[in-house]
Amino acid sequence: MKKIFQNLCFAGILFIVVMNVSANPKQNTSFAAEKNYDMRQSLEPSRLTIAMWDFSWLYMHHKGGAFEDFEKATDELLERGFNTVRIDAFPLLIAQMKQEQKQTWQFPEQSQSTWGFITQPHALNIPAVLIEFMEITKRKHIFVILSSWGAGDRSKFSDRQKFWEAWEMTLDILSEQNLLDHVLYVDLDQEFPFFSPFQPALQELGKQPAAGEGGGLSEAMEAAGQAKWGWNARQMAFVKDYFNSTLRHFQKKYPRLRFTFSLTAYWDEIRSMKLPLDVLELHIWLDQDRFDARTGFNTLNKVRDDAVDYKAYMQSIRQTFKSIRPMLFKQLENRMQYAYNWSNEIPAPLVTTEAWGPWWHMDHPDLEWQWLYDWCEQAAALAENYSFWGITPWNFSHPYWENWSNISWYRRVNERFLNSR
Repeated sequence: MKKIFQNLCFAGILFIVVMNVSANPKQNTSFAAEKNYDMRQSLEPSRLTIAMWDFSWLYMHHKGGAFEDFEKATDELLERGFNTVRIDAFPLLIAQMKQEQKQTWQFPEQSQSTWGFITQPHALNIPAVLIEFMEITKRKHIFVILSSWGAGDRSKFSDRQKFWEAWEMTLDILSEQNLLDHVLYVDLDQEFPFFSPFQPALQELGKQPAAGEGGGLSEAMEAAGQAKWGWNARQMAFVKDYFNSTLRHFQKKYPRLRFTFSLTAYWDEIRSMKLPLDVLELHIWLDQDRFDARTGFNTLNKVRDDAVDYKAYMQSIRQTFKSIRPMLFKQLENRMQYAYNWSNEIPAPLVTTEAWGPWWHMDHPDLEWQWLYDWCEQAAALAENYSFWGITPWNFSHPYWENWSNISWYRRVNERFLNSR
């Protein structure tokens, strides 16, 4: 009888313990086995469909401009299946306005610009307009990626501390208005080094005598080890220190935010540095070398002017795609594979916000768009195989392009990616 009583007491205690563990999720450590952990499934949202609105969103925020009405533009964004927009936050201009005690910044007419063309001069209070835009996107549950194309006098921010202060000022303005919750990440220096205040310093380091010129064995070995890079040893050290110190500074000051540097070139060099990027944002284009060799893309006069003759250029695209389209597309896939491997190494979720075709195309009587529609839709579908957290259909997703009226195409490309697994 005593034995039965003891067994009943033990069973009762065991029942209470089991019930307590089940009722308290903090104590429940039972998880389903995962073959491969997918970072995206623990991120919110798990898929990003991104429109790159660069500096256009601000430059064209004037009467008659494509972004005159932020409510209309963001409604159209949602209608096309986007859940994220990437914009220039203008940190250097915001800091320069404060330094010069300016209430507004004057934007001159730029009617032939490739992006963000301005049809009439106007003045804007940049911090106030940024707040307005961020309030609208937050209300509509549109996520935002903040970036910088280096607008302003970059020479004023070539000191690292000054550059950091410019971004801090911008982020603090948004934080004071409770407008950072829908910021997915901050791209500190867009497509480094091409828009960066630190490009002159990097170029100057490239002019210095190369390692190995002193004739010593160690110097010769260093030169041999750096031969595969586009930067010399001094440039590599400069970039690694700049990236590391900047990332660590902002990660410590704003632990609730993610930080990165978007990249379009120098992938091998930066990958070798094993940097603590919170997001890996790579801009993935078709093979520029082979495309340029046949079309002359790099030296093409790229302006918004119907008087310019692009017939020969368009014909060269047709011929190029007829002869080597499969090879170009395979090279694009190779770049996706490279990006996927790098993403897993760091690790950091993989994003592209500018991608797939050449970085320039234009609404022009001589230029066709169907080849780009087909190319970019195929590329976006292929990206599903390489665990992208976010993609863009292409980098022409602005209200001022004629293609913006092709709602069904945008919805098809975006919805397919949003539903991918």
